[in-house]
Amino acid sequence: MENLFFFSGSITSFFIVLLLSKRNKAIYDWFLSAWFSLILFHIIVFYLSSVNQFDAMLEISSAAVFLNGPILWLYTKHLFNKRFYWKQTLHFVPFLLNVAIIAPYLYQNTLAPFSDLSRMLLSWAKLGSILIYSLWSIQTIKRNLRFAKEYLSNVENHHVKWLTMALKLVLVLWSIGFFSQLVFQADLFELNPAHEDILLNISVSILVVFMGYYGFRQAPVFVGSAHLIFRENSDNEEFIVSEKYQKSALKEEDLKYHGALLEGLMSAEKPYRDPDLSLLKLADQLNMTTNQLSQIINQFHHKNFYDFVNSYRVEEVKKRLINGDVKYTTLLGIALDAGFNSKATFNRFFKKYTGQTPSEYLKGLNTKSNP
Repeated sequence: MENLFFFSGSITSFFIVLLLSKRNKAIYDWFLSAWFSLILFHIIVFYLSSVNQFDAMLEISSAAVFLNGPILWLYTKHLFNKRFYWKQTLHFVPFLLNVAIIAPYLYQNTLAPFSDLSRMLLSWAKLGSILIYSLWSIQTIKRNLRFAKEYLSNVENHHVKWLTMALKLVLVLWSIGFFSQLVFQADLFELNPAHEDILLNISVSILVVFMGYYGFRQAPVFVGSAHLIFRENSDNEEFIVSEKYQKSALKEEDLKYHGALLEGLMSAEKPYRDPDLSLLKLADQLNMTTNQLSQIINQFHHKNFYDFVNSYRVEEVKKRLINGDVKYTTLLGIALDAGFNSKATFNRFFKKYTGQTPSEYLKGLNTKSNP
């Protein structure tokens, strides 16, 4: 077990060094560094407590559980919003209150004399904090990605993919913590109160390894930048979407006319082949505002910008497969040339619009040509 703590602690330390050594660090990098530092602190304290009596450190580590949820949520929020507001520090109040209560006993290196009921309520409050902030973070991601689909043709982002995976792991940890608390409160095993989180700490040590592995294998989280669309007032999404059409002033006949112009441009110029195509770029090519273009796509084509552009990309891939281009390049190569920026996005959209996977579609073409 000591080897596990040492290994996971070393990996976590390495992540922190990488994050702090990044150039032009964004605010979300600082929050991620803080979160990994907190994880490292938990690992160190639990390792030390397993070989020596460090009750004071255990109390601080226990109180610091209140920090996990807010820090992870702030990291999520600042991937989409650059501004930091000082009122966000209010999320750390539960931690500060917990520290204030245990402070008199830290110098004595003893556990605070909480009653069984008080310690139980604190444990459930910490679990509740992690659950609420994790679900809040997931909702923040979903809300902002819905917004991004109105303006971007590719919304796949490595930071968001890694964060979504990390949040799922946090929820797994929450389930383990919930189970361990039930076991502890039910007195199914004789455990010292200082060791009630043993299962959770072991799980943290294991899962941090998986998070780091995924971060390096799948996403440039520790060395790259996010390049996300930032948005203010993300809570007012429905208001923004509905209000923008009132400013475009496009009548029914104008919608049809400009809709035809849009289709002509998409067929002739093929702007969808640009993986970074955005609503703004396409609107500039048509000499119209983003509000007007959004209205045309939403009301005339009954799609958001993301689906609209990717439907053209799917059709481009289908044409090239029918023409036999796969003989000279790979299926993925054709997809990337059509404007998709990842294999996963390509496969998902191709299946959505054709009802078949790309391989199944290609096999069907080969069957027709060679009956």
